[in-house]
Amino acid sequence: MRLIHSVAMLAIVCIILQVSISNGSPDDEEISYVNGYVFEAYSDGNPIIFAWISVYDNNTLINKGLSGQNGSYSFALEPGIYNVHIEKTGFIPQNAFVVLELETSLRIDFYLEKMQSPYEVSIFVTGIPEIIYPEMLIDNNFSGYALNGTIIQFIENSTHSIVLNQVVNGSIRYVPSEEETHIVTETETIVIPYHTQYNVTSNTNQWINDWYDEGTIHLEASETVDLGNSTRLLFDAWLKDGKAIKQNPIMLDVNSSFHLDTKYRKQFYLNLSSEMSTVKGSAWYDEGSIAEISVEDVTIGSLPFAYRFSGWRGDIESRNATEFLLMDEPKQIHAEWERIEVVQIEKLDPIYKAIINISLLIFTAKIFSGLFARVRLPEVLGELTAGMILGPYALGGIIILGAPLMDLNEYVQVFAEVGAILLLFIAGLEVSFGQFKAVGAKSSVVGVFGVIVPFLLGIYLLQFLGFDWNVNLLIAATLTATSIAITVRTLEDIGKLNSEEGSIMINSAVIDDVLSLVVLAVILSIVTSGVVPLPSEIAWILFRTLAFWLLLMAIVLTIAPRLITRAERWKARGTVEVVATATCFGSAVAATAIGLSPIVGAFAAGMAIASSRMLARVRDYIEKLSILFSPIFFAYIGAQFNIKALSFESLLLIVTLVVIAVISKLLGCGLPAMIALRNIKGGFRVGIGMISRGEVGLIIAGIGVTSGILTQNIYGAVVAMVIFTTIVTPIALRWVYTEKKHGIEDPKIE
Repeated sequence: MRLIHSVAMLAIVCIILQVSISNGSPDDEEISYVNGYVFEAYSDGNPIIFAWISVYDNNTLINKGLSGQNGSYSFALEPGIYNVHIEKTGFIPQNAFVVLELETSLRIDFYLEKMQSPYEVSIFVTGIPEIIYPEMLIDNNFSGYALNGTIIQFIENSTHSIVLNQVVNGSIRYVPSEEETHIVTETETIVIPYHTQYNVTSNTNQWINDWYDEGTIHLEASETVDLGNSTRLLFDAWLKDGKAIKQNPIMLDVNSSFHLDTKYRKQFYLNLSSEMSTVKGSAWYDEGSIAEISVEDVTIGSLPFAYRFSGWRGDIESRNATEFLLMDEPKQIHAEWERIEVVQIEKLDPIYKAIINISLLIFTAKIFSGLFARVRLPEVLGELTAGMILGPYALGGIIILGAPLMDLNEYVQVFAEVGAILLLFIAGLEVSFGQFKAVGAKSSVVGVFGVIVPFLLGIYLLQFLGFDWNVNLLIAATLTATSIAITVRTLEDIGKLNSEEGSIMINSAVIDDVLSLVVLAVILSIVTSGVVPLPSEIAWILFRTLAFWLLLMAIVLTIAPRLITRAERWKARGTVEVVATATCFGSAVAATAIGLSPIVGAFAAGMAIASSRMLARVRDYIEKLSILFSPIFFAYIGAQFNIKALSFESLLLIVTLVVIAVISKLLGCGLPAMIALRNIKGGFRVGIGMISRGEVGLIIAGIGVTSGILTQNIYGAVVAMVIFTTIVTPIALRWVYTEKKHGIEDPKIE
C-alpha cells in the first residue's frame, strides 16, 4: 500500500509540475494573454477542472495546461495567430482560432457539452481577404475568430446561434451581406458572404460621414446657405482628398476610402436705394472683392422740378457719382438728391394757402355736385366725393414747390364751420315755431327714440365684434343724429316739406341733433377722464343741455323777429339780409357759449325768422350765400376720408354700420311715428326719412379721428356708412311717396 500511495503522490506532483511549467511566463517582451474559463454547458456555470487546454501555432503545440479549481486558465503568448484546443474526458472537445495583438488580453470562455452523438457545423466565409478574420459568437459568447472551414461540434438535438461580426480594417469595413445570426440544429454547412464598405469623412458636412458600399454614390450640396444679415455662402466646389470638383450634384465611385468637403465662398449684399434716378451696383459680392456703384443720370427732370444727385449716404459718404468700395461686410447705401430751383420760392402765408385751397374745394365740389345731379343723385354726395379726391390722402398729398397741394389748416376749417352753420340756418327757415309746436310732442317722441335705439343697438353689436369700449361709444354716437340737410333737400324735391310727416322728420332731426350733443358730451367725459359719469351726472347734463336749448330758442324767437322787422324800416340796401346773417351767427356763438353746438343755435335762428314776413327775402339771400359755403363744409368732411386706410377687414364693419343705421331708425323713429300719426305708412315714411346720417355724425366722427380714438380705417367705415345712407334715403323716400299715385291709401291704426 505504501508503494501505491507513493506512486500516486509522485504522479500528482508531476502533473502539478507540468501545469506550472506549461503556464509559465514567456520572455519579457511577450506581454499578450489569452485567458478565460471552462464551464459545463447547460449547468448554470459549473466550472470544469483539470480540462486540458492546448495552444497550437500552425499545428505545432507550443503550450499546454490544465484548468484550475474554478475552471480558469491563462497563457502568456507572443503576438500572433493561434489555435486553442479544449478537451475533457466525457465532453465534446472545442477549438478556438485566436489572433493576439501586442499588449492585449483576449478572453475566451468555453462551454463544453456532454459527449452524446455530436453533429458538426462547418462555416465558410466569402468576400473577405484571407488575412482578415471576423469575430465569432456562439450563443452570444465570444468564441474566437472564424476561418474558412471552421468546424464546430454540438450535442445532438441542441439548438445554437452563430454570429459573425463585421470587421473594420483601418478605413475599410467588411459587413455580412446576409442575416448575421444563424440558428443551427443539425449538421450543416454555413456560407456567410461579406461585402466591402469604405469610410468617407468630411469636416464641412457631418451628414456625409459614414460607411458606403463599394460602388457609386450620389451627393448634392446646397447651392447657397443664408447666414442672415445680408450674408450668404455660395457653393464653389467639392474637395475630394483636396482635389476640386466643380460639379454639383456629383456621382462618385466608392472603391476606396476618401475625405470629402464642400468649399463655399462668403458673399455680402450691397443694397443701393434711390428715390429718383436709377442706381447701379446692387448685387451679391464675394468677400474682399471691389464693388462699383454709380448713378445712371446725375440730373433728372426739368425745371422747376429738376433734381440733382447730391451724394451717397450710409456705409459710404461721398459726392462722387461713381464710387468703388471694398466688400468686407454687408452695406446699405442711399443716393440723395437736391431740387434745382431757378428762383427760391418762399413758403406761402397760411392765409393765402387757405384761399387757394378754398377755391379749389369750391370749384371741384360744384363740378362734382353737378355731375351727381345729372344722374339723379344728391348733390351733397358729389361735394363729399370732391373732398375725398382733393384731400391730403389723395391728390391733395402731391408735393408742389415743397408743400402739399392741399393743406386743411385752421382757416379752411373756419370756412367749413360757416358752411355747416348756414346749412342749419336754412333748415330752420323751413320750419316755423308754430309748425314746431304742432308736432312738438310727436317729434320729441320720435327724436328721443331715434337717438336711444341706434345708440344702444350700435353699442351691443360693436361690442360683439370686439371693438374697444371707447371706440364703441364714439361710433354709436355717430349713428344717433339724422342729416337735416339731406332730409330737407329731399322733402323739398318731392313737395312734402310742409306736410305733417315732413314737419315731424325735420323737428325730430333737430331733437336728434340736440340729444346727440348730449350723448357726445357724456361720451367725451368718459373717453377723456376714463370714468363713466354717475346717473345723476348724466341726468344733469341732459337737463342742462335741454334747458339751455329751450332758453336759447325762447330768446331767439323773441328777439329775432323784432330785429328783422326793425331792419326792414331802414332803407339802406341789404339791411334785412345783414341782420338775418348776424342773427344766425350770433345764435351760433350763443349756443357755443352755453355748451351746445353752433348748428343748434343757427337752426333756432332760422326757426325764429321763419315766421317773419321777410322770410322769402332772407331765404333767397341765405341760399345764395350757402352756395359758396356749403360745398366747403361737405368737401372738408370728405377730405378727412382716407380711402387707403380701408381694407377687406373693414368691409364687415361697413356692412354692420349700414345695417344698424337703417334698422335702428326704422325701429326707433318709424314705430313711434306710426303710433303718433295712427298711420302705418306715414310712420314708415318718417322712419325712412330719418335714415340719412350727415353733419352731426361726421362731426362726431371727426372729433374721434382727430383725438386719436378712431383710426383712419374706422373713420373711413363711418364715412362709407354716411355716404350709403345719403344715397339710399332720397331714393327710398321718393319710392314710398310715389306709391300713393297708384291708388294705394294709407292704412290707419284704429
